[in-house]
Amino acid sequence: MSGAFSILGFAILRAGDASAGVDFVPPIMRRRLSPLQKIFFSLAHAVEVAPSAATVFASRDGEDALTRRIVADFNDDGSVSPQRFSASVYNAAPGLWSVFTKNRAPYTATASGADSLECGLLETLFAARPALFVYAEETGGGYGAAVVLGEPSEGARTVRVASGNPSRQSVAFEDFAAFLEGRIPALEGRWIALS
Repeated sequence: MSGAFSILGFAILRAGDASAGVDFVPPIMRRRLSPLQKIFFSLAHAVEVAPSAATVFASRDGEDALTRRIVADFNDDGSVSPQRFSASVYNAAPGLWSVFTKNRAPYTATASGADSLECGLLETLFAARPALFVYAEETGGGYGAAVVLGEPSEGARTVRVASGNPSRQSVAFEDFAAFLEGRIPALEGRWIALS
């Protein structure tokens, strides 16, 4: 695999940063957003992206707290709240985002264990341009990143893509954040290499 794309914008939320701000979401919808969905919305809102952009979401743990609550409720009395269940699926965050932004473009959600960030980014590389990629985790204090990828263009940071090295570890979040911020010039993972 090889090619190039431009980074049109990015946002990073690190664990311990101020909570994900979602004041731009109407209260009736904001009340129903889970912590993970709030991180997703905050990051997606922080980058400028065309309203018709494809969206890719990746998370290793997904709706961990919500899923644990559903399991506990089921174990207690055999009931499962349909609202909680629908919010617990992996594609809930990008689905709600598409409703909120009235975006009818495709969206995808990936969960690939330790490879989730890298596989989500790989999925985004194959999406139509521009594309929004959001990686978010509610565990570990809540953190994530959003990046908008576009066709190579003058005035934007162009990144080269190559195949990764299967003997390497998966891309770590902090390395990905450092690459987006320009603190490291290259990023090599198990599936892709960026420079």
